[in-house]
Amino acid sequence: MTQRYFLDTPIGQATSVLLQGSEAQHLTRVMRGKCGDRVELFDGSGWQWIAEIVDVGRNEATLKILSTEEADLEPALALTVGIALPKGDRQKWIIEKLVELGVTTVIPLTTSRGVAQPVDKALVRLRNHVISASKQCGRNRLLEIGEVASLEAFLQRTAENRFIAHPKSAQMGVNNTVAETPREQEACNISIRDIQLELGAAVVAIGPEGGFSAEEATAAAQLQWKIVDMGPRILRIETAALAFAARLLVGI
Repeated sequence: MTQRYFLDTPIGQATSVLLQGSEAQHLTRVMRGKCGDRVELFDGSGWQWIAEIVDVGRNEATLKILSTEEADLEPALALTVGIALPKGDRQKWIIEKLVELGVTTVIPLTTSRGVAQPVDKALVRLRNHVISASKQCGRNRLLEIGEVASLEAFLQRTAENRFIAHPKSAQMGVNNTVAETPREQEACNISIRDIQLELGAAVVAIGPEGGFSAEEATAAAQLQWKIVDMGPRILRIETAALAFAARLLVGI
């Protein structure tokens, strides 16, 4: 497989590019790239380029563009995932897998039971993980990591398909727990197995360890979010996020 490198500035109609920074260091120092070697470049716009190394410096490399291709690898369904991130390296793992599955946007959420409060430095690291995962999986458009939002603000999003994962919602008696009117009851009672979408857009909310509180689930139901039963077992944050993304984007 041809090695892929990310350009943080658009190539446009250029016939050559100067690779600098960490990507150049990876090419020249880690991969020992030399003149004549061919690599693949992408800039997050959906296009990719085959390029040949024509000059190698200490911390940079000049490459000649050989061919250009627009490769649309995005799902037909645009999926936004709002997620109460866990602590530590589990955040990186979630982002990598959501990139691979084709999620469009991730919004870190603050919730009543959340344990990790995302800060600017953490978001920068996660955005770097997006690039690394995109290089590995061949994706040409970058998953967007938005600014941190409260669950209350996230629930105000408008979309035709809005889902909130709630542990053991069926067993807990969703209709009695989080819904007060027949309309709310209809919005609540759905299994992840019943969701089948192929086009358009969808928004999913994934809670922290322990799930959303009853008050948070009630607020979602009152705004006509579908409360989704994820099955008889309690799923960790990353498992729930991947299960939802795989169901909507891969159909499994």
